[in-house]
Amino acid sequence: MEQRNNKTLFSLITILMLLFGSCDGVDDTLHTKELVSSTGEKVYINTLNWGVTDDNQYTVIAKDKNRLKTRSDTLNTMKGLSPFVYRFHRDTLSFFYLKWKEVKVSDSLQSIKLAYYPLDNKEYMRLLNKAGKKEDGYSLVP
Repeated sequence: MEQRNNKTLFSLITILMLLFGSCDGVDDTLHTKELVSSTGEKVYINTLNWGVTDDNQYTVIAKDKNRLKTRSDTLNTMKGLSPFVYRFHRDTLSFFYLKWKEVKVSDSLQSIKLAYYPLDNKEYMRLLNKAGKKEDGYSLVP
């Protein structure tokens, strides 16, 4: 009986080692959304997701398309899934976010105006639902 339990335990440990060892090979996923003003100025919303189900995320708003290609490039980023909803209309980039979070754009933009709208949970969920359906110009973070 003792021998059988040891084999079962050894098999379980081997399977767990193989499972957790294979998780290291999962690549990060970079998403980029380019926004262009009427004068041609570009700003990018970049997100980097990682984890087995991409359930970890950094987001940055920057003039550099290549920003946030790796997890070591996280200066001035926001951590967490869906940190904001945005709307880009007539050269104004509007951010709608939960009032206890912080949305930051560290780059200075010439022709794109930034508008910030901290919201309570109920209003944010309403806009999140609209953004998921792409209604009224609202968009989710890529």
